Amino acid sequence: MRAVATTFLVAALLWAPDARAATAALPRPVTVTFASQTPGLQLSGILYLPASLPAPAVVIVSGTSGREGFQNWEIPWAERLQRAGYVALIEDSFTPRHLAFSQHWRLSAAARGRDALDAAAYLARAPFVRGGLVGGIGRSGGGSALLSAVVERAGQTRRLPLQMAVADYGYCQRPYGDWTGGTAMTRGANAVYRATVPLLILVGTNDTHVPAAACNSLALNAVKAGAPVTLRTYPGAEHAFDTLYGDGTPAQQADVVNTIAGFIAEYLAPAPSGGPIHVTAAAFESHLSRNGGTIVVSMRGRGPHSVGGTAVLTQSAQNVAVRLNLSESASHAVAEIRQGSCALLYPEVAYRVGEVVNGAASGLVRNVQLAYLMNGHCAIVVGPSEGAGTVSSCADIPRNS
Repeated sequence: MRAVATTFLVAALLWAPDARAATAALPRPVTVTFASQTPGLQLSGILYLPASLPAPAVVIVSGTSGREGFQNWEIPWAERLQRAGYVALIEDSFTPRHLAFSQHWRLSAAARGRDALDAAAYLARAPFVRGGLVGGIGRSGGGSALLSAVVERAGQTRRLPLQMAVADYGYCQRPYGDWTGGTAMTRGANAVYRATVPLLILVGTNDTHVPAAACNSLALNAVKAGAPVTLRTYPGAEHAFDTLYGDGTPAQQADVVNTIAGFIAEYLAPAPSGGPIHVTAAAFESHLSRNGGTIVVSMRGRGPHSVGGTAVLTQSAQNVAVRLNLSESASHAVAEIRQGSCALLYPEVAYRVGEVVNGAASGLVRNVQLAYLMNGHCAIVVGPSEGAGTVSSCADIPRNS
C-alpha cells in the first residue's frame, strides 16, 4: 500500500545537544502511514526529509515509552540524521494499535521487529530513498525489536530491507532465533545469535534492565559463529544512559552518538551532507550543573480537599531530595512522583516521597537523576493514598531546556 502523509507536525524546538540553527530551514516532519504484515493494521511514523533527495534512510525504533518518550532520544536522533542528509523515520508501533502507555510493554519484540521491517520496506520502496539503502537504530525495547528483526536461524538467510542495525541497550537476555537468552558465556553451536547484517550493540555495565553479561555472551558467541556483531560497553552506566534524562557522563553520551553515527556511515552510507556526525562531550554538559541542580515547582489544588504550595527538588549524589510545603494541613496524605503529567498520570511508575504531616513532607527518591524527572513527563502528586486517582494537589515538573 502506498504511504500517504496524514498530518503535518510542527517541529517543537526541543533541547538537542548538537542542534544547529540550520534545522529551522529543513522540511518539517510529517506523519506517514504504511502497510503492515499484520492483517488489518496500518502502521505510522514521523518522517524527516533532508534538504537533498534521494538519500539513504534510517528507521528509528522507539523505546517502550513510545511517543511519550520521543523527545528523549528518538527526536534528537531524527533531527541529527536529517541535518546530516539522511532520511529518518521514527516508527510508531503503539499508536496504530491504540495501546495506552501502560500497555506498551505487552507488545512483543517479535511483533515490534516485524513493524521495523515493515517500516524499512516502506522506505526501501520510496522514491526519496537512494538505492534502497535503509538502516535501523533502536533503544531499549526498540533495540529488542531490531535484535528480533535481523536474527537468522541456522541455515536461514533472508533478504532483509535493512543493511545494518543498532540495538542500544536492547534486551540481550531474551531469546531471539536460536539464541536462548540468559547470561551464561558458554553456548552450544546450535544456541547462538546469528545475523547476516552488521549489528552494533551498546549497553551500560550497571544496566538494571539489560544485564551487560547477556550482551557480552550474545556478541561473543555470535562472532564465534561468524555473525557481524559488535559490542560496546560503558562502565557504570545505567539503562537509558544516553537519553536526555540518562545518567551517562557527557563523554559517554558523546561516544554513543559518534559510535552509532560511525557505524551508520560505514555500513549504510556516509553522511550525505559531506561532514560526518560528530559531537563533543562539552555539548552534553548538564544544564543542572549551572543552576545548582535545584528546581522549585508550584503545587496547585485538585480534588475535593485541594491544597496548594511548593515543592523543592534537589539533586544529591545519585538521589533526588524532595521537600513539600503545602498551604494547609493534608491529613493522611501521601506524596509521590509519578510518570505522566498532572493532566494524565501513569501510576505504574511512581516514586514515593513520604507522608504529608501538617502540610509538609520530605523524602529521598533514590537512584534517579533530576534530569530524568525534568524530561520524562513526571509530576508530583499528593493524595489520600499511594496511587490514588483523586489527588489533593499536583505539580508538573518542568522540562529541562
